[in-house]
Amino acid sequence: MTAQTLPDDPNYCFCPAYDIEDEVQQIRIVIEGMAGYVPTALVALTVADAENICDKLNRRLGLTREQWTALAAQSMRAEDDDPESGRRH
Repeated sequence: MTAQTLPDDPNYCFCPAYDIEDEVQQIRIVIEGMAGYVPTALVALTVADAENICDKLNRRLGLTREQWTALAAQSMRAEDDDPESGRRH
C-alpha cells in the first residue's frame, strides 16, 4: 500500500521511534497495511515517556498498549519485507 492507495478510514496508531533507546524518541504514525511510518514533530526524552505519550494518543483512538504495539510491530515487519519501502511516507 502507498500513500496514494490509502483507504478512506485507515487503521493507524502512534508509536515511539524505538531506534536508539537512550536518545530522544520521535513519535511516529504507523498505518495498517503500509510499510514504514509517517514522522511527526512530537518527541519524548525517553522510551518510557514516549510510550506514555503514545498511550494517551492511542487511547483516543480506542487502542490499548497491546493493540497499538501489535500494529506498530506489524508495520516494522512489513518494512523489513520491503527493502525499497523508503521507510518514511
